[in-house]
Amino acid sequence: MNRHSGGALALLLLASPVPALSQGMEALSFSGDLEFEHTRRNGASGTLAGGELFLRLEGPVGFELGADIDQDLETGGDFTVPYLALTFGFGPGEVAVGAPQPVVDRIIDLPDFAGIRELQLGFDQRMAGIATGVAKSLGEQIYGARLMAETGSLRYGASIHGITHQSGAHWQVAGEYALRGGTQIEGAVEGEDGNLGVTVGANHQAGQFDMGLYLTSQRILGNTEAATAYLGYAVTPSLTLRGHLRSEDGTVTGNMVGVEAEYGFSNGAFAQFGAADGNRTSMTLDASVGFRF
Repeated sequence: MNRHSGGALALLLLASPVPALSQGMEALSFSGDLEFEHTRRNGASGTLAGGELFLRLEGPVGFELGADIDQDLETGGDFTVPYLALTFGFGPGEVAVGAPQPVVDRIIDLPDFAGIRELQLGFDQRMAGIATGVAKSLGEQIYGARLMAETGSLRYGASIHGITHQSGAHWQVAGEYALRGGTQIEGAVEGEDGNLGVTVGANHQAGQFDMGLYLTSQRILGNTEAATAYLGYAVTPSLTLRGHLRSEDGTVTGNMVGVEAEYGFSNGAFAQFGAADGNRTSMTLDASVGFRF
């Protein structure tokens, strides 16, 4: 599949009568989000459609159908990665073969920086989920196999992937442990051709606050040492304010700050505004509308 088939897959998912199906099949689930984002930087503007949409059937034999969507609506550039895999359930988990979503993308839970998906698209090539970031940047397809399982408070898995028209294999191992009180500890190790990437982090949600801190060190694509932190406060059940901080390579020039405000509606729709600035980049302003399923 190429980048154009990825966009078509996303449209098919949106058109599917999934809610009606899921009412009659508990093992069938549809989840994800889709947003339309407008950004401005140095007087230039851009418009992006992005998000994740997945239809999954769990059981002894099932499937995973979905897409990680990033499409530039002004230039026509399509960085969407589609997924289609057969799944086989066993005891505490399942095995997926074909073109499954990488295990790191299933487990590591890091929000878009300042809510700006365009910025996160660039960060994803240097942080956890490098295989997906590389596939997006090249407009290629991911294929391979994934194992995931859950035991008590521990969720873990491993996957191995190839990227079309690229040599070498990307392997990943990831885990998440849920503590009492709303804290999750997460970690992932990725490798390709002898080069490694490690991400460790934690997030916490309690009452009106949510926060997280993630550290990444990777040598798979260039050389990156990065720390990302965020702190959010729910002013009302609908309105959340969040601040973000990112430091890369341990230098002042690698620092970046961001803020965002999001208003959510009871039907899953949301509106979001964000701003980010750094020593290496110009200020980026963003306005988005979207829907979470």
